[in-house]
Amino acid sequence: MSSAETTAAAGSEDAQVLLELRRTISLGVARLSEEKERAPCLTESRDSSSSSTMWTTRRRVALDVLLVCWGLGTWLGVNGLFVELPVLIAGLPEGWTLPSAMVLAVQSANIGLLIYALLRNFSRVSDTHCIYGLLTIGTIALFLNSFLYTKTAFLGGTERSIAFLALTFFVALVGCTSSVLFYPYLRHYREIYLATYLIGEGLGGFTPSVLALIQGVGGEVECVLKPDNSSYIAVRPPPLFDSTVYITLLGLLSTISLISFCILHNYPGFASERVKEGAVAKEDEAAPRGSLLQPQFVGVMVLVVVLNAVNNGIMPSVQSYSCMPYGKRAYHLAATLGSMANPMACLAGVWLRPLAGRFLAPLLALSAALFGFILLTAVQSPTPPMAGSNQGAVIVICCWVLCSGLVSYGRMWVYGWSRRGGARGMRICGALGQVGSALGSLTFYALINYTTFFQQTPDCPAQTI
Repeated sequence: MSSAETTAAAGSEDAQVLLELRRTISLGVARLSEEKERAPCLTESRDSSSSSTMWTTRRRVALDVLLVCWGLGTWLGVNGLFVELPVLIAGLPEGWTLPSAMVLAVQSANIGLLIYALLRNFSRVSDTHCIYGLLTIGTIALFLNSFLYTKTAFLGGTERSIAFLALTFFVALVGCTSSVLFYPYLRHYREIYLATYLIGEGLGGFTPSVLALIQGVGGEVECVLKPDNSSYIAVRPPPLFDSTVYITLLGLLSTISLISFCILHNYPGFASERVKEGAVAKEDEAAPRGSLLQPQFVGVMVLVVVLNAVNNGIMPSVQSYSCMPYGKRAYHLAATLGSMANPMACLAGVWLRPLAGRFLAPLLALSAALFGFILLTAVQSPTPPMAGSNQGAVIVICCWVLCSGLVSYGRMWVYGWSRRGGARGMRICGALGQVGSALGSLTFYALINYTTFFQQTPDCPAQTI
């Protein structure tokens, strides 16, 4: 072989080696890109410590703030109206039957789930437009309610708060439908932001409680004698401001939620925190319909139903029966600190990595024991163990705060886990959460109103003078 042929052969071999090297590099880059798309919530750093705490994880604090403000508007209106009941009852014709009428109005708002399902099946409306529409409806309904809640009409020969209940229905549409709209939308952002959204959702219960305390809802009742000296009557102190101002403040907070969603959806500066569309599609493709019937996923969905029934249905229904025998101060501390425990538990999801299932189980077992004690005090009302004592008040407050925090953390864990099921899995999770809330609310509504299991503590002694 001549030297020219030898040189040509060597050059050909070099070219082939370079071609193979390029192919290897291309395959490596493609695999790396595919890994990032399959796990879009991983940070760029390979250091394991970079994802263990909030302070070392690469995140955008401005996006965290917007997600908290957006989450605030989900159940803000419903929670706020229920907190305001002591003032509303005094001015509306239903009196103490108003809470039961509100429960029916709120549960009727679950029709929003059916409307959303029909829209998805028969039109191409986007989830984003539905979220805009829901937040707008809820905000307008709150502002209208602040001025129209006293307007009544006769229905069936009885005076009814038609305007208040109708607008409460539209306010509740936001919360009832958010479970199948807002959670799937969060898939478009890195998974670390789910916890900050849930913090905002928890603040939707805590913030109205703070406003009500400032307003003076639930102040100490003064027992005074009737003019004929036959018995005592309860006299409640007037609030610092009326319900019109209070509900208007809720409307302003709901406006902040709407504006926050507009910014986080449209601001291009958050593009680095969004999951690529290809990665979102792969998450959905990685969860075929059959996989959602696996025992593990079914078990988690059962847990969703139970936790939402306890957190949104049972505990709010029995709180007055459980806490009032220990004094009004114990009742309001349990309600306020319990509402604070919800966002704090979600904040733990920002600071810490999710617990493994083997560690979550003992926490849920502890919450079940605390919940059992809460039910015991409610059933034995008005004379539960250590009623009227400081020790009893401390114990019942601690039980409520710890139980609220543990249940809230469990809910955050299962919502994060349901992300593995793609958009369909998260919608199923949200819908079953609403089913659990409705089952808990309606079951205990029937037990409280149509049985003698629960007896309310009287405000004042019933004996005659």
